[in-house]
This record gives sequence, structure tokens and C-alpha cells, in this order.
Amino acid sequence: MEESQRDKKKYRLHLRTHIAFSSIITLCLACIVSCGIILLGTRLLYQGPLTIFLLIVLCLLVCTLSMVIGGSLLFFVTGHLSKPIEALSKTVNMIAKGDFSARVERKEQRNDKFEYANELDELEANVNKMAMELNGMDYMRKDFMSNVSHEVKTPVAAITGFSEILMDGKLDKQEQEEYLQLINNESRRLSVLCENMLQMSRLDYQEIVAKKNKVRIDEQIRKCIILLTQKWYEMDISFDLEMDAVTVESDASLLMQLWTNLIDNAIKYSDMKPYIKIRVKKEDGQLLVRIEDDGIGIPKEKLPKIYDKFYQCDESHKKHGNGLGLSIVKRILELLHGTISYESEEDEGTVVFVTIPIDLKS
Repeated sequence: MEESQRDKKKYRLHLRTHIAFSSIITLCLACIVSCGIILLGTRLLYQGPLTIFLLIVLCLLVCTLSMVIGGSLLFFVTGHLSKPIEALSKTVNMIAKGDFSARVERKEQRNDKFEYANELDELEANVNKMAMELNGMDYMRKDFMSNVSHEVKTPVAAITGFSEILMDGKLDKQEQEEYLQLINNESRRLSVLCENMLQMSRLDYQEIVAKKNKVRIDEQIRKCIILLTQKWYEMDISFDLEMDAVTVESDASLLMQLWTNLIDNAIKYSDMKPYIKIRVKKEDGQLLVRIEDDGIGIPKEKLPKIYDKFYQCDESHKKHGNGLGLSIVKRILELLHGTISYESEEDEGTVVFVTIPIDLKS
């Protein structure tokens, strides 16, 4: 119903109707003018009787003159329609050459009842919208490449510098072990960065999720906790779990990555004794997951940026991540038709809410 209402108010006049009316009016006008010219000329130049032959000649003259006048008028009338088409062609050609700032000049409709004057006007609006999207994507691509080069350059430079120091052979055994450990840490960081970038690239191009698995969310989250406890073994982590036995038909690997990233963030941005609450329940056909930590929190002005690629709220934690975790989480939830939201206060901890349909439809 909503779609039909939108269609009713979309066009002021359909293009086909506009062309038909314009053609009819032009041809009628050409016929009237032709008849007037022929009748006036006959009255002024011919004083004899009207014969069948004369009437046939007059009809032929009217038809000929109508075609000439009508063709001339249609030539100028169709110019009104060809101008926006030429402008569209020029703009699309500029966009094809990489100029995403190109726009089609169009007259905005002042009447609120209509979105567009006709289909050509809608096409102009859509071309402008496409150009804006491409311009934004081009900016994001350049920004992404700049961030990637910066993120890759840092560990590579560190590995190169430490290895050159080791090659000098002037260090004692303890110093060598320290530098080797630093090289190992940076190489691991580079490996994780490359892995996350590949995962992000795969998710960006993925549109359909093969929902072949029936996943017990509570069990999966417990597995994540075990794995992350081993990763952060130096931290005294306490978990407060209240999880219903909820089964979701979805992609097990994507869900595992989702919980791992979220819980890992909760641990990473806490002190040495994190206290993390996890709640899982089913409500109105939805899986609801709530993860709360008592960590450093996120300033309100930074909350809108947390899903941006390579963005990290706390620069001091750069060595533990690369800013792709929440971008991956956001994309996974888009594929699973889920939602995510954050509530946070600086120095008072963070709460993340995740909602996923229990039985996803393809």
C-alpha cells in the first residue's frame, strides 16, 4: 500500500502522456494553420467554381503544409525533451571518466504532491544520487588506502629496524631475546591486520549468508570466553553470565567472530581485573544479547565513529588491535539482519546491545 501511494504522487505527468499530448497539440495546431493558409489563399487567388479536382488538390496542399509545419513544430518541441537527455549523457560520460563531482542540473519541484516532473526528471535525480554515492565511495577508498598504508608501514618499519639492530651483532643474549620478542609481536600484529582486512573485504562483497547451522548461542559464547581467557591470561577476568538456551539458525562462523570481537573489546578496554556481564535471552522472535564491562568507556563525541574502519577511540590500545573489529561486527550484523547499539560513559564502562532474528529468512 505504501509503495502504491508513493507511485501515485511520484510524477507530475508521465513522460509518455507528455509526449502524446505535445504531439497531438502540435499536429492539431499544424492542421489548423495549414487549413487557414490554404483557405485564405484560395479565397484571394481563385475566383472560379469548386470542383472535385480542386478539392482534392486543396486537401493534398493542406496535408503537405501540415506535415511541413507539424514537422517544424515537433523539431522544436522535441528539443525541449532532448536537452535533459543530452545533459544526462554528458554527465554520465563525465562520471564514466572518473569525475564523480559531475551533476545534472534539474529544476526542483515546488509542489509537495509530486516528487518528479516525469521519468526523465527522476532519472536525473537518480544519476545525481549515484554520482554522490560514487564520490563518497571514492573518498572512502582513498581514505582506506591511506589508513592501510599507515597501519602496514608501522609494523614493517619496526620489524626492519629491530632486525637491522640484531644483524649488527652487538647485543647481548637478553637484548637479542627482547628484540626478537618485539619482532614477533609486530609480525603477529601485521598478520592479524592482513587477516582482518581480507575478512572485511570478503564481508563487503558478500550479500547472502548460508544459514546451514543451528547454533546454541549460550554454548558458543562460553567457547569464546574460554578462548579469550587463554589469550588474556595475564588479566584476572571475572564473568557474570545469565544466558538462556537460545538456538539460532544462522552462520556459526560469523556468529563466533561476532561474539569474539565484542567480548575481546570488553576485555581489552578494561583494567587488569575486568568484570564483564553477559546476558542472553529470546524475546519476540529475537535473540537479545547484552555485554557490559566496567572499562574506560567511550566519550559521547566518539560513539558515532566507532564503526569506522581503522578508528580507535583510545590510541594507547593500538598495539592490541587495528580498528577493524567493530567494522567487521557491523557488517556481520547487516548480513544477519541484526542490529547493534552502544551505551557508554567515559570511565564508567560500556554496554553493547545486539539483536538478531532467531530464524533468519533468505
